[in-house]
Amino acid sequence: MIWLGLLVLACMVAFAIYVSMPKTDDQSKRPFGRVAIALIPVLGAIGLYSFLGNPTLPAQPYADRDGERNLAAAAAAAGNVTDPNYKTDQQIRKLLNQIVLSLEVNPRNLQGWVVLARGSLRLGNLDRAVAAFARAYALSGHNPLLAIEYADTRITSQNGEIDSTSRDLVLHALGQMPNHLLARYYYGMMLKQNDKSDQALRVLIDLYRDIPKDDPLGNATASEIKSLQSKVDQKIEAD
Repeated sequence: MIWLGLLVLACMVAFAIYVSMPKTDDQSKRPFGRVAIALIPVLGAIGLYSFLGNPTLPAQPYADRDGERNLAAAAAAAGNVTDPNYKTDQQIRKLLNQIVLSLEVNPRNLQGWVVLARGSLRLGNLDRAVAAFARAYALSGHNPLLAIEYADTRITSQNGEIDSTSRDLVLHALGQMPNHLLARYYYGMMLKQNDKSDQALRVLIDLYRDIPKDDPLGNATASEIKSLQSKVDQKIEAD
């Protein structure tokens, strides 16, 4: 499993810390103090996994994720000690710094790139998140789940614009997973941006029927349907 690779990496870092730490003359404290400090990366990896979630899980549009702060607000609050998530952000930042160092040693660590991408996104660092997802996607052999998450992040960083790279990612994901909700959503958005309002409306209406009631993707889809329906109605009246 993906998280197991991260845990193994953390154990390797812990062992390196243990070996490199200077020894003390106090025989009673020597092993316990070194072991306690060396275990920090392992515990941190477990905590980071529990916070960011399983890298194989499907994504939702980041602007609509239930319980997640707006990206701009997250970036603005990253250095604000009064923010309730400040300590969490600080912990993630420290752990990501460790992962960056490990990736310099082993740049083919897929798990490391996925965690770096998601952690960077959580901190509002969209540029690094996009770059990390690009590396993870390539190393995964073009995994369709990573394709849509990479596209989602890339589109977010471009204020909703779907460029040719994002388009190819969405189409690849949709080809492998024709019922994937997020892939279908972005396919509808692609049609909308190409001025194919009628087709986009049909795609999004069909999608909306399949979205679970408690899925935040439903709100975004309903809003797009309303906007497209108004545009189509205006076009009919003009004709």
